[in-house]
Amino acid sequence: MIKKRQNRKLLQIALGVCALVPIFTGLLGMAGNNNPLYYGTDQPAGLLLDSNLRFLNGLSVGIGVCTLSIIPDIKRRSAELRLICTVIFIGAVGRMLSIASYGFPPFPFDIIVFFEMALPPLFVFWQSKVAD
Repeated sequence: MIKKRQNRKLLQIALGVCALVPIFTGLLGMAGNNNPLYYGTDQPAGLLLDSNLRFLNGLSVGIGVCTLSIIPDIKRRSAELRLICTVIFIGAVGRMLSIASYGFPPFPFDIIVFFEMALPPLFVFWQSKVAD
């Protein structure tokens, strides 16, 4: 029982830390091309690209907030966690398609795809071990 409780607390901490990443980067990304994440890169211009960039970064903020909202009751929120993890994993597939088409993006985006592909299945598995 104690081990399961400790395992749940570790999962909650890991999810909390991971949820802060899309919130922080999403808020920066909502600034459009003129934000610190894109300094020193070739920046695409145009109204449609800017609109899509800001919208998708808004979704990142939303995903992070949704993740934070399920943390307190993580042992009963399997469906929500699986949905969030599926969305993130599908986003990583999109990133992989970009890598296949254009090559690896600059640091730190070149390693983010690893975490987006590896962590969602890990969190789903981990949550199944602490669920009621």
